[in-house]
Amino acid sequence: MSTRARGHRTSAPTTARRTGLALALAATVTASGLLTAAPASADPGRTAAQARADAAAAASAAQAAVVAVARAQEELARSTSAVGVAVGASVRAQVEADRSAAAARRERAAATARVRAIYMDGALGSGAVGARRGLALLTSAVSGGDPAVAERAFSSVRRGDRALVAQREAGAAAAGRQAQEAQSGASAAVASLGDVAVRVGRAEEALGVARARVEALAGEAAQLQAAEDAAAALAAAQAAAAALEVAVSGRAAGVHARGVPADYADLYVRAAATCAGMRPALLAAVGQVESGHGVSTGPSAAGAVGPMQFMPATFAAYGVDGDGDGDVEAGDPADAVFSAAGYLCANGAGGGREAEAAAVFRYNHADWYVQLVQRVADELAAQGFGG
Repeated sequence: MSTRARGHRTSAPTTARRTGLALALAATVTASGLLTAAPASADPGRTAAQARADAAAAASAAQAAVVAVARAQEELARSTSAVGVAVGASVRAQVEADRSAAAARRERAAATARVRAIYMDGALGSGAVGARRGLALLTSAVSGGDPAVAERAFSSVRRGDRALVAQREAGAAAAGRQAQEAQSGASAAVASLGDVAVRVGRAEEALGVARARVEALAGEAAQLQAAEDAAAALAAAQAAAAALEVAVSGRAAGVHARGVPADYADLYVRAAATCAGMRPALLAAVGQVESGHGVSTGPSAAGAVGPMQFMPATFAAYGVDGDGDGDVEAGDPADAVFSAAGYLCANGAGGGREAEAAAVFRYNHADWYVQLVQRVADELAAQGFGG
């Protein structure tokens, strides 16, 4: 995905990239001194004035966090709307493509039937015109009339058939291209929704740091109104972030399994076989959510690349040569899928439902992501994917 910042992209969660909302929150708490590890009371020479100053800084940072969360909520609303529009357009385009393809098939069948009728019973078509032409052919064949009459009549019908069939097939091809473009747009919109959800997760981490610091201030100077205001502001920011997470999870619940391209299906099945107990559907679900099976391969704003969206540092640790060509590249589908299988397997993905969930959480530190991937995997498995 083009702007995703996943928890699994780095070797440790504490060094994961902060983008968008999370970056803004980290900047505000850092500027106000809220990232100091030791509590205020660790300094025996600390004065009430210093405690008040720190409390005021915490309140300011908390208020900035509230504003940042509100902006993220607006972005989520836009992303949610875009997903709805894109998915609706994709469905409509696919229906039209199917309708056009069916019309082309019917036209080809009708043309074939008319040719067969000429030879079987002399009928060139339905209605009086077809009957008259068929009669002309029969008369020519039986009475020894000019065969050119029959040939011209037959050629005229065939030219008309070919033109109509070509028109139907051209329409079907155009509708198919539009459906493919609409599906790509839907995949990109879903990817954007995931990006917003990731930023919410990073925002919650920053808010957690700020809340811990405010709690320490409250313990040291519980009587200071500034500290109380800061705690209230942080509680409001935390509630807003929680509401945003619920909204993201609810929208993600509307994403379901899609068809898996044959080349990726083969890779998922073969890569899953390298890990005892791993479901091929799990790899396919990760591939759909991360890039739409190679539709959106990045790089993201943080540098994640390839069909399975790896950060270079993580891929350097887990990357394998999936196709045996001597190169190991995150952008190569085979290398990416086999590397993802190795990463998930190393974190227990073949050990049953709970272990699988834990491994997926390591891939992306978000509960909504785990639920989405496992649900899509279950749907694919129910459809018979991977045997």
